[in-house]
This record gives sequence, C-alpha cells and structure tokens, in this order.
Amino acid sequence: QEIEQRLKNDDRLGINIGSQEGLILRALCSQNNVEKVVEVGTQFGCSASWMAMGLKSRGIIYTCEKDPKCINEAQKTFAQSSFMELGTKVEISEGDARENLKQLTSKGPFDLVFIDANKAAYLDYYHWAKDNISPGGYLVADNVYLFGTVFLDEPHPETPKKMWNIMKQFLQEVFADPTFNSSLVHTKEGLLIATKL
Repeated sequence: QEIEQRLKNDDRLGINIGSQEGLILRALCSQNNVEKVVEVGTQFGCSASWMAMGLKSRGIIYTCEKDPKCINEAQKTFAQSSFMELGTKVEISEGDARENLKQLTSKGPFDLVFIDANKAAYLDYYHWAKDNISPGGYLVADNVYLFGTVFLDEPHPETPKKMWNIMKQFLQEVFADPTFNSSLVHTKEGLLIATKL
C-alpha cells in the first residue's frame, strides 16, 4: 500500500503489478528450487518485494531498471522493507535491460526470470531467458494481453504496430517452444507462466 501511494503521488499508479500477480510471484518464489531471480523492470520495487516475501533468507534478486527516478524509489523501498531484513538481497542494474542481461549471464543460471518492462523488447528478453533459466525454473511475463490488443487482427490505433507484432510473436514462440511448458493466467493484463523442462 505504501508503494502504491508513492506511485499514485508520482502519477504512475496502474502500471505496477496488482496483488493477484504479486501473490502468484510470491508462491513461485517460495518453491524450494527458486533462489536466484532476475527481474526485468523494477519500477518502485513492488514486484521485487512480493518475490522477496517468497524467497525469504535464501535468495537474491537481480533487477534491471533504466529510469533513474524508479531506481531511487526502488532503493527506498528495499531500504525500508522488512522482507529484505530477512536476508534476501537485491542488486539493481541501471541502464538498458538488454545490455544488463548480457552482464548477468555469468551469474546464472537462474531459477526465475520475471519480465515486466519494455513490451517491444519482450522477444529479446525471452531469448536471453531461454538460455539462462535452469531446468525446472520459471519464465514469468506480465502484460502479455497488451491491453487486450493481442486478440485483435490489427493493432489498436493507440498501440504501436511494432510492439503489437513483437508481443504476438513472443507468445507464439514461447508456446511453440518444446523446452517450456507454458500457460496463461487470466489476470487483467495477462500473465504468462512457463516452466523450463
């Protein structure tokens, strides 16, 4: 609630994950095989906090964020969060996520990768995650309905065509990939959960 109040004050409320997605992330991170997490898109640290609740004292979250304001607010979140006091570590990488992910490769493999950032780059994030998630690990991606437009034959006038094409291609590739067991959770914005076989 405190994070959401800060988001509201900064006119960003609504682009963060909700409690439904947060509870799902917490449940996945509480699995015994999940200790090392990569998050693409930190914002104010809302989703990282949910995941930290599941990881407790045994985990580390590497999170990527480009916006300096979001990094500052996320650091504030992590500094005052009781979940972090339990021992979960968070390392923030500033800059373009695609470049940051390359740097993170040496720290892998990872047990869960959560994507909630630049929608036009979801395909790039997926290709990296495919090579860097350990067997039995999870790929989770939010906003895969792209505001409902992925179900349309043509993109909505307010939805960039490139973003629309990439999101559709992203979903098609993930579900056609035999190395993942994939499903969609019918949240408001659509949540992809894929387990690496």
